[in-house]
Amino acid sequence: MSASHNPKLTLQDFAKLVERLCNPSTTDAAESDDKSQPFQPGTDWHDILEKPIYGRICTNTTSKLAAAPGRKTAFVFGPETLVSEIFMTKSPYEILLHLGFLPEYIHLKACVQKANYWIILFSPKQGPNQVPVLPATWDGLKEFISKCYPEACSSIKNHWTAIQTKPVEYFEEQAGFKFIQAVSDPSKPLYMSYEKFISLPTPQKEWEARCFLYCELRIFELFSGDGVTKNTDGTDGEREYICLNYDKEQLGEGNFVAIPLKIDVPDNVKDKFKSEEK
Repeated sequence: MSASHNPKLTLQDFAKLVERLCNPSTTDAAESDDKSQPFQPGTDWHDILEKPIYGRICTNTTSKLAAAPGRKTAFVFGPETLVSEIFMTKSPYEILLHLGFLPEYIHLKACVQKANYWIILFSPKQGPNQVPVLPATWDGLKEFISKCYPEACSSIKNHWTAIQTKPVEYFEEQAGFKFIQAVSDPSKPLYMSYEKFISLPTPQKEWEARCFLYCELRIFELFSGDGVTKNTDGTDGEREYICLNYDKEQLGEGNFVAIPLKIDVPDNVKDKFKSEEK
């Protein structure tokens, strides 16, 4: 039966489907029939989902999109990724690789640190006063800043051309320090918070504007502004979005689901990095 004749899936329905596909050993074999995948992978998500669902892979939180202290934003993948062949047919390990996780990092988290992997699925509230989930493009970023950081917007726009065209190193030379040093600890003086940025003498310098984006919005070196992730071979990956760092209480139980992922790291990867295991 085609997706158009089936009822559209709620977030809770879709979460159950993802859990069955990603963790088949946790479900009854009787459930593993054609009904567990009620659509053809790659079908337009509008024909499948009741409303847009977004996702993020986490290793240290099940109640918030990103657990880093002071983190106000998060990058997520969208509904077109969730209904794709990747999520519907690949193993959790293969999904991580496709989303840009390096084998060494996966091994570190799963085998060395014994961390648990989770996929968080969520549907943001919609309405005129809500900050939307926006494409991770330059235009999407500008709109996100205008809605979430209105007092910084005009200062950021003054340096927009440089921000779009110059590498992070260009701004770091002006600042005299690496921005990664600033973002590592929000409590330290180098961190460029929203409050600090808008309190600086105007007009703010271009390096200050770029450091603000680096710290507060996590616009790092690899951000290209074209709205897609990049694979290790340089090819385009999945569509990427930027949103508030939502937590479960903000969205409510029915709009935020954390699904455990059982990551089976291949033996050849374990052998390659086994020297790191304790």
